[in-house]
Amino acid sequence: MARVIAQLTVNMPRLMEVGEYKKLRFAGGKPSLQQLKRWIEEGEIVGEVKGGMYFVDLQAELTGSNDPLLAKMLAVA
Repeated sequence: MARVIAQLTVNMPRLMEVGEYKKLRFAGGKPSLQQLKRWIEEGEIVGEVKGGMYFVDLQAELTGSNDPLLAKMLAVA
């Protein structure tokens, strides 16, 4: 039986501005801001547009899903 030796909880914002996401997510050959915005519009990256600004949904990116029930289950685990 496995035991949990340590548990780490990190508080992260749900949304991150697309320019900041680009800096943190991609190394080397980075996609342009226009490409990232297009991916959000096309649904390839889960995100939102608020007031003309583009944001990436970090929770969906990290879990690979934007299902709120799944996110709640993973938060409890």
